[in-house]
Amino acid sequence: MSEAPSPTRDSRHGSRILVVSIGDAGDVGHPLTGYSALLADSGCGVEQRVIREGSSPRQVLRALWLTRDVRSFDAVIASDYTGAFAVAVMALLLRSRALLIAVGFNLSRRPFRSGHAAIDRIVDRVFARLDRIVVHSTPEADQFVALHTLDRRRFSVVPWGFDLPPVADDVAALVPRTPYVAMIGRNNRDFEAAAVGLQGTGIGGVFVGCGDLQAAGDTELRTFPTLPFDQCLGIMRNAIASLIILNDGNRGAGHITAVAGMLLERPHIFSDAPVIGDYLQDRVHGIAVPFGKPEALQHAIRQLADDPALRERYGRQGRETALTQMSNAAFSRKIAHIVLGELGRRRVGP
Repeated sequence: MSEAPSPTRDSRHGSRILVVSIGDAGDVGHPLTGYSALLADSGCGVEQRVIREGSSPRQVLRALWLTRDVRSFDAVIASDYTGAFAVAVMALLLRSRALLIAVGFNLSRRPFRSGHAAIDRIVDRVFARLDRIVVHSTPEADQFVALHTLDRRRFSVVPWGFDLPPVADDVAALVPRTPYVAMIGRNNRDFEAAAVGLQGTGIGGVFVGCGDLQAAGDTELRTFPTLPFDQCLGIMRNAIASLIILNDGNRGAGHITAVAGMLLERPHIFSDAPVIGDYLQDRVHGIAVPFGKPEALQHAIRQLADDPALRERYGRQGRETALTQMSNAAFSRKIAHIVLGELGRRRVGP
């Protein structure tokens, strides 16, 4: 393996920052973008290194190797759970005083829990080395506090940054001939409850991310286990509303779907749960419905189907929110602000 390159120092700011993210070999050597570019513009010397995607153990090992010179940096930013763990391990082993920041901390994979108290205490101690942890929703912060006994004050909630990619124009073959709602996504989605909510409304449905599902009554329902993302966006753009109906309020889900729908100016009907509350507000971006109340979902579908002006208002307000608060540019500004703030506090000291 090649030697880790030496970090650069900028005379205006003096802070040397390493950004470690998941990607592939083709990502190496690209110009700085996002918050990395903003940090460089502020005067920081920024270097990016890529952890090739693989199993969690492989990603940890690769991240350990990439951060073996952690003592050469003033701050290290890791973009996921496995990378943050590896960076914290190296900082502890090498007694580095570098500021450690995890961005996009989430549990898309199994958490590092062994079931053995002594081992889990060591894992918790490693994660406790992180100085700042950025998550995408408030419940995720609470989840990690409980999972790894972390200090809640070290968490910052920053919604996903997302810019709308190309949208498929011709999706007529995928959708009902009648007006329809769209529900797209896999994580924590309750497609059966959504199907029940469509009964008797006269509104069709397109569900992407579920298996075979029998529609009740005369509901025209199209289901797909998966579709290309541009087609998913095309389906959503032509729907009267985007549904995010969850199985429970304990697991995060629907964040990217919510932002995509907002950018497409679609009103939302969504579960009244904190896991989505950092993105969608009831009677601002759509209608929140309680768990286990199919009649509330039916009423919300009918209300939006019968009121084009209300659909337009919720859609417009959602797009305004997404453009100002949930774009990639907005996300990058918030992360850069957090990093520079932490570096500033580190200089001033306690």
